[in-house]
Amino acid sequence: MRWRSRLMLISGCLSACALSVPVFSYGAMIPYIYSYLWMQGERFDERHLNLHPSLFLIFVTCCGSLISLLSKFVNERILYALFSLGLTLAVASLFWFGKTYISLSLYMCVIGLFGGNVLVYTIGKATEWNPSKSGAANGIIGFFIGLSGFIGSFTCALFVNPNNIGMEKVYDPSYPSLGNVSIFASPDVYSKVPYLWLIFAAMFAALLIPSIIFVRSPTADEVCEMMPLTDDSFGDRIITSDKDYSVTQMLKTFKFYNLYIIVMTMSLALLAGSELYKEVAKETILDDHFLNVVGAVLAIANAFGRLLWGIFMDKVGARISLFLAFFFITPSTVALYWTRHYPWIYLIDICILSFSSGIFTGIAPALVELFGARDISLKYSVCLSGELFGCALFYLLSVGSVKLYNELVFLILLAAPCALSSVLAISFI
Repeated sequence: MRWRSRLMLISGCLSACALSVPVFSYGAMIPYIYSYLWMQGERFDERHLNLHPSLFLIFVTCCGSLISLLSKFVNERILYALFSLGLTLAVASLFWFGKTYISLSLYMCVIGLFGGNVLVYTIGKATEWNPSKSGAANGIIGFFIGLSGFIGSFTCALFVNPNNIGMEKVYDPSYPSLGNVSIFASPDVYSKVPYLWLIFAAMFAALLIPSIIFVRSPTADEVCEMMPLTDDSFGDRIITSDKDYSVTQMLKTFKFYNLYIIVMTMSLALLAGSELYKEVAKETILDDHFLNVVGAVLAIANAFGRLLWGIFMDKVGARISLFLAFFFITPSTVALYWTRHYPWIYLIDICILSFSSGIFTGIAPALVELFGARDISLKYSVCLSGELFGCALFYLLSVGSVKLYNELVFLILLAAPCALSSVLAISFI
């Protein structure tokens, strides 16, 4: 039985890594994508590209439970394979159609629809197969999600801009409101962007195959075998408790809405670390390769954060883990305003933020601890809908008048909900 649980976990890790490459490395890709679209004649504020990760998370939230719901009528493994195939083809098609802002926006919706279902389903199955160690299981999957950002950042650095060509200031008199914008004007850089989509599609195809073959729900007999009768570990005490809420019962509890607000602020912290690190520092740190190194290192920090927070949550529970994570997220977010002037200090600061935001992997373990493992995929999808509000708030702040007026105010407003979450976690979870 143990080897089957490990096989499901390995398959989940591979699919999570594949699905997260274009999302969690998007911050590294934004300058290249913007340059490519500019050279194709598109004219818009670069900050509008921050909408794309939000679109992905919104569609994950709204549609992430489709496989679980449709599996009542169609075999879940067939659904998983179809969603994986749809995702791969959609990404590959951007080689031909990804030449406008609208097409890229539609792409993020598609990857959220198809990829989000695969990701949520995978996390749910990993939790079902490892019920007594849900924190560690989700932490391991989260490690590979973070690792995907590392892969994407180095792919951008080594493939798109291997010669470390700098950005240039350009001005289009037809759009004076944009002012001088920074782009990679060299065709040796921007012309490679379409080939990134083919690389990502190939990654999807290679990494999703094991999941298509092996991932499935445990049978009733297998569930009984996995439930330990006695054990001193924190995770096993969860399984032997009487907490086994249905989704409807969960929605009637006060703790769920506390956790829902915390999930909303988790998305703010995650997006702040993974999407803004280049934009915040591009005027003070002009070395593009160094910023790609920052992206790669913060991805590794996030990967280890997801792993270690998951294990830590198994040991001490959701309350302490969530409090400590947001205790570090809040000051490190505000500090970006000053540390961006000092490259290596900025690297340390962004790594602290990224490591702490790895607490995102604790959503499923927290749900298991508070409400039981029954229907965990559906519970996870419902709780994940808190990201809708977090993504909307992040987008409004990142492109709105507040950021244009004062970046320090912008960072403080990002950090304030995180401070609130630390209070909610320690007081009410």
